[in-house]
Amino acid sequence: RESKGPGGGPLDVVSCFKFKHRLDILQEKMLRSLCHKDLRYVLRNYDGTRPLKEVIDEALLMDPPEDEPTLAAAPHAPGVMSVARYCRLEIIDPLADCAVFGDANLSFAVNLAQHRKVLGHVGRVIATTFENLDTLQERYKEIDDTIARLEEYYAEVHHGVDCTRIAIDSRFDGLQG
Repeated sequence: RESKGPGGGPLDVVSCFKFKHRLDILQEKMLRSLCHKDLRYVLRNYDGTRPLKEVIDEALLMDPPEDEPTLAAAPHAPGVMSVARYCRLEIIDPLADCAVFGDANLSFAVNLAQHRKVLGHVGRVIATTFENLDTLQERYKEIDDTIARLEEYYAEVHHGVDCTRIAIDSRFDGLQG
């Protein structure tokens, strides 16, 4: 079965789409340059009966549908990366909470909170750091802005958390799975 598919290592959505529709390298390049909204439109609407460029031009004119939040999520983000993230996160219950432990400058937690919001996920995001806030402010000039961004996404931020002792940390009482 694998011998009939595209070869050459790891595959993303564009590589698979290129193989399925027998596209050339220039068409692949056009697809890779699309934003999330436009790439999702092309993936849904291109069937090989019309030129790819025509479907891409049509996608550029379309507004993201308001009734499907995942199709409207991060419409102007890079397409290939956003579709890949969507494919990984769609298996996560949008009501589930998530915790990020030991994220020193909290950049991963911000990206996760932002991505969950645009996908319509409503569960809590809990972000922790091992260091206390004073230490973080010395190391990372942007930490106060990062914390403010997390709070805009209604994330909880806790400092001085030792993940090896999380079960006895009173700040996390009642949060067991």
